[in-house]
Amino acid sequence: MTSLFGVLNNTNNSLRLIQGQLGVVADNVAQADNPDRTKHSLQQTVDANGNAAFAQYKRQVDTALRVQLEQTLSEQSSATTLSTYMRKATDLLGTTAGTPPLTEALQKFQAAWQQLDANPQDAVLQSQIVLYGDDLSRELQRLTRGVDDIEKQLNTDITNSVNTLNESLAAIDKLNNDILATRGTGNPTLALEDRRDQLVREVASMMSIRTVERADGKLSVFTSSGLSLVDAAPAKFSYQDGVLRSSSSDLALNGHIRDGQLGGLLELAADGSQTNPPQAASTQPAAEILRKLKSQIEAVGQAFLAPTKPGEPTSFSDAYNNAQPVGDGELPNRFFVGTDAGNIAVNPALLSGELKVKTSAVAQVSLSLTATGRSVNADGLRLTGVSYSSMVTGMIGSWSANSKIAQEQATIATDFKSQLELRYRNSTGVNMDEEIAMLQVLQRNYSAAARVMQTVNNMLDAIEGIVR
Repeated sequence: MTSLFGVLNNTNNSLRLIQGQLGVVADNVAQADNPDRTKHSLQQTVDANGNAAFAQYKRQVDTALRVQLEQTLSEQSSATTLSTYMRKATDLLGTTAGTPPLTEALQKFQAAWQQLDANPQDAVLQSQIVLYGDDLSRELQRLTRGVDDIEKQLNTDITNSVNTLNESLAAIDKLNNDILATRGTGNPTLALEDRRDQLVREVASMMSIRTVERADGKLSVFTSSGLSLVDAAPAKFSYQDGVLRSSSSDLALNGHIRDGQLGGLLELAADGSQTNPPQAASTQPAAEILRKLKSQIEAVGQAFLAPTKPGEPTSFSDAYNNAQPVGDGELPNRFFVGTDAGNIAVNPALLSGELKVKTSAVAQVSLSLTATGRSVNADGLRLTGVSYSSMVTGMIGSWSANSKIAQEQATIATDFKSQLELRYRNSTGVNMDEEIAMLQVLQRNYSAAARVMQTVNNMLDAIEGIVR
């Protein structure tokens, strides 16, 4: 009799387990299209005597693969962000289609001086020099404004990324508390853990991270450099005047954030020239692009505004200013006015027609424009032995080449991330064929257990009838 009650008890436990497993399988099937859903299962444990103890909910998670995926997400997001902004730089310079506007403007300006040198008294050629000079100065102004626009977009993207990061960290902290509370009631936390993993991947796309799961089920998140993101409480970041800070510290945290979208944006916006002491420009092509763009465009502007550098051919400015004699109605000096590439302009007296180009300067200016032996020492660009034309070509060419490299790296990183996501999904996600097969097994097991229970009940009824 006792053994029959034992069989009945074990069978009843088995039926409850199978019912629970059927519910889990049905839920797995319903969530099969959710890429963030892991495969859930319900397993029965046994005590030291081999008797059924209690059922335990589990998620199918490959921890090592998950960590690798999180790191890959950081690297891919960083590479994509850098490539996007390198493309913005090359679009500004005009390297994607035809001759870049700055190159074309300089070529026309140089050709006009050479044509005037062959016929100094030609009034039409005189006006062309003023026209093409105006085009050249306007192009330098446009590039300077374009860099400012890129900087505004970059700051906006950083601010939005910081806000998204703060929301994700706060959500992870809330889920930690929800998981702890739910476990206290004895209910499963699998769906909450899946959602938390999804948020962790979102944070990983922002920066390189590492995670530590505590004994109570809470998950702590840190940057790769050890800065706490979620532990006792979630960190809250702010970004102002180029500096990233946390609510728990007034220190600049830019250097603690690596890879990811936010890490890439901070790398793009970095400017070592503003540190104390100033740092040389990064050798990484996509790092400090604002600093490099500003410096290189300014170098081109100063090539037309500044005096001759020691050991180099006469500059455009000196070639024009120092020419003698000055004829009646001619501009004596300062063909270009302004202090930098952002405000360089053709002298208003030339634009208005009040004065004309100095005839004695034509030959010297024409020679200065074609002379080689000049150097460019700008942030991220070193050129020697160049002319004005090759100076511009070298600058634009370097941005075009670096942009292609950044794009290739982003493509490689994206392909690898896609492959790893597929591996992770195949390893931890719901497989419909497996779930259907499991459903059939559970149905057979349920029928078998039900028959056992029915047989035991019949035997107990028979025994009860004999006793009576």
